[in-house]
Amino acid sequence: MQIDRPIAIALTLFIILLLMFFLVIPEYKTFKQLQIDLGEKKAEYAAEFDYYSAITKTYFDLQSRKEDIKKVDDALPQNSNLGDVIYFLQKTAKEDGLIVKSLFLSKSSSAGSNSDVSNNVKDITFSINLLGDYASLGNFIVSLEKSSRIFEITSITFDSTSGPPYSFNLQIKTHSY
Repeated sequence: MQIDRPIAIALTLFIILLLMFFLVIPEYKTFKQLQIDLGEKKAEYAAEFDYYSAITKTYFDLQSRKEDIKKVDDALPQNSNLGDVIYFLQKTAKEDGLIVKSLFLSKSSSAGSNSDVSNNVKDITFSINLLGDYASLGNFIVSLEKSSRIFEITSITFDSTSGPPYSFNLQIKTHSY
């Protein structure tokens, strides 16, 4: 039995189309989906690589600025070691020619601001009573300004009736975490 040539060609083309439809096209769709997934993974990898590169760059930036960071840590220490502050105030007053009559902690409170960093900052206010002349007081104030720690003089009162040496009362505020 002989099959007509046009029928054989049509039958072969039909079988090829069926094979393509059921075998090749699903695999092609899977291949395309895998290509899309690969592109997404490459994009994720590139984003993570950029992120970790930025972190590494920032880390080495911070390492190169250790001295600056130490200055900031000195200006705003993490613990409120009152003994160190009191010792500094007494030593500085003595070096500038003042006598410390009394020194006490007026109040210690946390600063209330909206930012997260300043919510952790505590204000510490000292009241210091000094005895000396005006030039010594000026030197003491300059020494406080030049210190690495942040000091704010909120008020100064003095008694000029006693004559030299004069009695000064200062309210000094400092900060810590």
